[in-house]
Amino acid sequence: MNEISSIRPAEYLNVEAEQQLLGMILTNNGALDLVSDILKPELFGDPLHARIYEICTNRIAKGHLVSPVALKSILENDEGLKQLGGPAYLARMAGAAITPKAAREYAKLIIEQAARRVLQGAVAEASSGLFAGSESAEVKAGLLQALHALPEASGEETTFSLMKAVTEAVDAAIKSYQGENTFLKTGVEPLDRVIRGLGPGDYCLLGGATSMGKTSLALEIAANVAIKQRKGVCFVSLEMTRHELATRMASAVARVPYTELRSASDMEEANFRKWVEAAQAIADAPMEIIPKHVRDLPAIHAAARKVQRSMGDSLSLLVVDYAQLVRAPGKGRYEQMTDVSIGIKHVAGLLGVPVIALCQLSRDIGMRDDKRPQLSDIKESGQFENDADQVVFCHREGYWLQRQGPKLDKSGQITDKARIEWEADMAACKNVMDLIVRKNRHGKLGTAQVGFHDATNRFWSLNQRDDDEERF
Repeated sequence: MNEISSIRPAEYLNVEAEQQLLGMILTNNGALDLVSDILKPELFGDPLHARIYEICTNRIAKGHLVSPVALKSILENDEGLKQLGGPAYLARMAGAAITPKAAREYAKLIIEQAARRVLQGAVAEASSGLFAGSESAEVKAGLLQALHALPEASGEETTFSLMKAVTEAVDAAIKSYQGENTFLKTGVEPLDRVIRGLGPGDYCLLGGATSMGKTSLALEIAANVAIKQRKGVCFVSLEMTRHELATRMASAVARVPYTELRSASDMEEANFRKWVEAAQAIADAPMEIIPKHVRDLPAIHAAARKVQRSMGDSLSLLVVDYAQLVRAPGKGRYEQMTDVSIGIKHVAGLLGVPVIALCQLSRDIGMRDDKRPQLSDIKESGQFENDADQVVFCHREGYWLQRQGPKLDKSGQITDKARIEWEADMAACKNVMDLIVRKNRHGKLGTAQVGFHDATNRFWSLNQRDDDEERF
């Protein structure tokens, strides 16, 4: 084997492992199934080996035989093979074949070297960028992008028997029947009754027009999970500072308008004390905030993984506020947002926790009579709708009524009747938010109504008293 393994020495290239694994496939075509789920042609370090592996996978998939003899005619004009001795090289690889029992480990050796090459290239590119005068943030983003795309061989099972799947489903159903809910509750009871909670890896899109209260609802859910349930939350805040988020959370608990904190010296002493006490009460909640300068998806993923490790794997929810502010490579905005949506779904799966991603809607909503959001209102990419497991829209009819005012008659005047009707409509939807579930992969659709006080970021169930003394 040394004779052929030394033909093409290279850094971060396990030639011997590649040759022996290919030899196994050439002598036992069925053994390809042992590695095809994790090993792709581009992971081979030697270009000739990559071509041979790709030919093998394509031919075997079509039911054709691959062997040194079969590949001889296919590769007879391949310059790379000629340099290594032609068909004799294929025969020598077949003679050095490993047993199928070792296939998985050899595939991991090849993937490990591929990962090292990616890292080596990323470091070299970063060094070149620094010497060329690139900004450190740009260089860091490139490194994180490379890390995000790093090939891995986890060794996890890629197929499961129906028996195993059914057993797991029955176990989950029994736990649910006995009251051990395996889904994460948002703590917003009317919403939970519709969507039945969020499962591991779920991607929930929370949309709404400007000023509808998307961030307020996201903070409410984050607070319910971190403060009431004592489960870990990671909040990616790309719009607000950590100071603004903390101020709003404390205001909701204290029931003090957060705008008053901008001129705290004018606040009533009682309100200021309530707010400070609320801030102190929530300070130890298991919640980490990723600041707005971390905008690239690989960087967000890396930061969230760091939070997950620091919490001892107790991380239960990731919130991204909001999706259209995440940066992604791509020529056009549509392409960028498509990649962002796919990436968010991927991160949810990698972390194994639900992700709530906030999403801006088109301004065209304000131009039409029916302002209740539709899936087609999602801005910049239909991929958001495709990828999301749940799509929930925040809608406040009172907000739109307030902006429109009473209807004018033909002469452009407001009649007493129109004013009375408008005031009645305003009273009916005062402090009411509709949570419209337009997509729910795991359950029903519907609308959940909740009470919402914008000034304090406070939510409550409409069948409960608004003045409950105890919030958490």
